Amino acid sequence: MRSTLLTALLILAAFTTSLAQSTDLTKRPSTAKIQEAKTIATTIFNDLKNKRHDKIADFMVESLGKSWDSSTRIKNKNDYKAKMEIISMSPPNGVYGDIGGFDLIEEAYLPGSDRYFRHTYITYHEGSKLVWEFRFYINNKQEVKLDYIGWSEKNPFEYLSTSDMLVPRYYNNQ
Repeated sequence: MRSTLLTALLILAAFTTSLAQSTDLTKRPSTAKIQEAKTIATTIFNDLKNKRHDKIADFMVESLGKSWDSSTRIKNKNDYKAKMEIISMSPPNGVYGDIGGFDLIEEAYLPGSDRYFRHTYITYHEGSKLVWEFRFYINNKQEVKLDYIGWSEKNPFEYLSTSDMLVPRYYNNQ
């Protein structure tokens, strides 16, 4: 009985070691796919600058809501549009206002995957700044798809110091 347990543990350890050695933590999306993702973000920021809130909301629903029913799609489209309108509202009526530019401040890759990655941007508005997080997925047809979009009014240094933002830096320095 004891030798059977020991044998099972040795086989499990060998399998685990073999699996760990075959994981390539340096895998990353191709430069072309990263550029496609940057184009998606740039388009969203240009549409925000030109107050094309409907277009942004439509894109977000199309990208994020593939499995949503019709009523959820309509509700979320209206919600996204309203949020973009609020961001575009100039002070003193709003906090942010017209967008005057943006910078890519962080680019991260899911360790071991060349099909899921994140870009973090900061946009500069007449009233304040916003930090944006975009997550992208490369589907089976090799198309870059927006998988998540979010924004935060946190201080960028504070935002970038959260554990989920620091994990890729750990893996990229290995």
